[in-house]
Amino acid sequence: MIHQPNQSSSPTEPTKPTNRALPSARLSDNRLPKGIYNNFIFEFCNAAMWQSFGSPVVLFIRQSGASAFIVGALSAIPLLLMPLTLLSSGWVERVGYRRMAVTCWTLRWIFCSLLIAIALVDLPGFALWRVPLILGVIFLFHLMRNFGISASVAWQTAIIPPARRGLFLSRTTLFANLGSVVTFLIIGLLLGANPDLAQYAPVFILGVVGGAFSSFFMARIQPPPTRSTLPDATGPAARPRFWAGFGKCFAQPGFLGFVVVQTFYGIAFQSIPSLSLIYLREKVLVPSGTIIYFSMAGVAGATLAAIFWGRWIDRRGINSLQLLGFLGLCFNSILWFCTGLLGSTEANLTLAALVSFLSSVWISSLTISQSHAIMTLAPENDRVMFQNVATFMALLSQALAPMLWGFLLDVMDRNHFSVQVGQLAVSPFRLFFIASMLLGLLGAVFLFSLSRQPKAESE
Repeated sequence: MIHQPNQSSSPTEPTKPTNRALPSARLSDNRLPKGIYNNFIFEFCNAAMWQSFGSPVVLFIRQSGASAFIVGALSAIPLLLMPLTLLSSGWVERVGYRRMAVTCWTLRWIFCSLLIAIALVDLPGFALWRVPLILGVIFLFHLMRNFGISASVAWQTAIIPPARRGLFLSRTTLFANLGSVVTFLIIGLLLGANPDLAQYAPVFILGVVGGAFSSFFMARIQPPPTRSTLPDATGPAARPRFWAGFGKCFAQPGFLGFVVVQTFYGIAFQSIPSLSLIYLREKVLVPSGTIIYFSMAGVAGATLAAIFWGRWIDRRGINSLQLLGFLGLCFNSILWFCTGLLGSTEANLTLAALVSFLSSVWISSLTISQSHAIMTLAPENDRVMFQNVATFMALLSQALAPMLWGFLLDVMDRNHFSVQVGQLAVSPFRLFFIASMLLGLLGAVFLFSLSRQPKAESE
């Protein structure tokens, strides 16, 4: 998600020389590099791991006694680990993109296999340790994920022609979402309506199996070009000092707009996917298994959207797609506010399923835009450093916002805070949805102002 001029006309776009180096980028067909098709099977299997250790972990740690603040803090772990990732950028370049990505992705599911034991152990006094142990496992999970992303994004950027990146991201999202739909269907059957803690163990086993297959197919993806065909990224001239490199990233055209858009997105909307699970379960009284089916409906929406978003970016740029995503999520905040107000349980369930479906449609557009922007703006020299800084700035608000909103919701819930509007008592969660809508509208205004700038300059 970033403001930038249309890719076909921008004189400052850093990836244009790559088009001359890769003539296939100008072809009119839809071909992608041969080995990259293994990536789509990897994404399908990786989705099984990611979703098994996503929403179920939120429900699992909440059922184990965690507060809303702790649930929100789960999203802050990747941000807390980013300084290590930033400092290790040169190390990732030396080890190699492929080796680092495959190693870290493999260690990720190995560490998460510990959750199986945490779910099954029921010894006296162990309940006091369950939440800290879950946090420790998720800490290791995200540590490996951060290092893996550092390598895999640079790897993909090196082998995907610039003119095919939207197509690649669209297909990647499609296969990942198909894997998520299948995974959520299985998880819903495994958990049922009111699972005990031990029932989460088969879910975590599913995640470990998906992780093992994902590592296998990732290892089969086409390697990046050899060092002899890339600019020298190891010499002292190519790798500036850390803080100089950090400042160089902000000097990149369009990067500051990227940061501002990510901040609006994170503060306004990034808290809803995790905190809405608490809302549905404890305020709307939706069973855990049904919530998983709602997540599946959401992924189905993202799957349909992924067919179009990548091509949209390749043909029109990303400004209009980002604006559509922001406005769509603002509308969704209104629907979240209305969820639970309807008298009949069936109507509430229908509305909750609809809002989950639409949320993923809009989030899919913003996620693809963000990935495309990070790939497009990255210079060929010191690529890992730039992409790590971009990821860090994206995580800054997206990771802290759920923790902050979770803390505020805990405080308001403990004090039974509400606002009376006529006959309706507006609860803390509904105030949260209103605030997300207002902040999202501010972000949409900022995006609209950015989209007008290229026209003004050209005139």
